Amino acid sequence: MPVEVRSGRQQTTAIGIGIVALVLAIALAWGILKVASGGGTSTRLRLGDDVFEAGNATRLSKQIKAEGPLLFSDVSGRGQNRPVFINHFGDDPDIRWVAFDAVAPDAPENCFLSWSVERELFEERSVAAGGDYRKGEICRDITFAANGEGLTQYKWTVNDEGLLSIDFRKDPEGKDIGGTNVGEGDSGD
Repeated sequence: MPVEVRSGRQQTTAIGIGIVALVLAIALAWGILKVASGGGTSTRLRLGDDVFEAGNATRLSKQIKAEGPLLFSDVSGRGQNRPVFINHFGDDPDIRWVAFDAVAPDAPENCFLSWSVERELFEERSVAAGGDYRKGEICRDITFAANGEGLTQYKWTVNDEGLLSIDFRKDPEGKDIGGTNVGEGDSGD
């Protein structure tokens, strides 16, 4: 079988190309891992929307009146980073909405807010077994009113078609622009 004979220069060129390709592959893999992990830079990969379309305000207000506040387990599309409750007060579906975080400040892992029908307030309960709490067990003895006072609040609007939207955008300093019980109408008490 014939064997190709290469000059020393061709062999050196082939080795050089192989080394450059290897270095580029390593650099590309490192860059992908850096971006995926956040990399400590100001560049962030963002998934999901900053405005959540909750649905028809009339239908939602009737459902809340019958069943209590609605939990949307993750409206960010980022894996349980933003579970929120939506509540409504009164009979007019265009006003008196509140939208707020379903996680209390400094909550232990796996502890989220849960609506207590009997007490008509939010309690902090464990959603999974493990850690310090059994599933369904009260995590800390803290409660929040039906309007979510003391929790991060989000701005809401009901548009001309009767759709309720929740706005999660932040101001230039990174703070939520929602404020306390913000919306087109007043909040519930």
